[in-house]
Amino acid sequence: MRIATWNLEWAKPSTPRHQRALAHLESVGADVIVTTEDSVHDWPAFSHRVDGGSDWGYRKVGERRKVIAWSTSPWTDVEVVDNGAMRGRFVAATTSVAGVELRVLAVCIPWRDAHVSTGRRDRQIWTDHVEFCHQLGEVVGSIDGPFVVTGDFNQRIPRRRQPQYVFDALTASLGHGVSIDTAGEFAIGTLIDHVASSEHLSVTAVDPWSNVIDGHRISDHTGMSVDLAT
Repeated sequence: MRIATWNLEWAKPSTPRHQRALAHLESVGADVIVTTEDSVHDWPAFSHRVDGGSDWGYRKVGERRKVIAWSTSPWTDVEVVDNGAMRGRFVAATTSVAGVELRVLAVCIPWRDAHVSTGRRDRQIWTDHVEFCHQLGEVVGSIDGPFVVTGDFNQRIPRRRQPQYVFDALTASLGHGVSIDTAGEFAIGTLIDHVASSEHLSVTAVDPWSNVIDGHRISDHTGMSVDLAT
């Protein structure tokens, strides 16, 4: 099975930047794709869509969503969270991939300054990020069977400048036996968009790509796909 994720930096649907992003994602051949900082739109290649909702504490703009999960197969058991730091930034659902019922936890973990000097302006740096991790840990702990956590983690792994307690909160949230398959140094650098998989799955390939495709800047993030086997 192949899982891909990419933060699209609010590219507007039907614009050349957004269309180039979708074309590249289609070329990857993934079964499941999680886009972050995207907007609700039709995507014939991935006709099954769930999202985290429109309210993450900032001004609502059109059909923007912090996190959207796309699949070539239908979604079931859709779960969103409408409280705390996960509100609008999380959706979980189950889909069939290569004969496996896979639980997908799609995330856009708040960056360090979420609601510090913008939005509600009622947080200290990393507050919402760490709160999200604590909430995520409760969800992960309730899952039986194979699952992935994927999307924008807003942390480089291995740890760079983020405080140790922030890094520890993220790793603790994923639980025992979960591996961050996109951790490490790549030719394009370390990543902040990630795929993590449960102990039921093993990674066979990781393919990151640049934020510039065919000379066109698509996003401020790199993207990647991960191949997993049972």
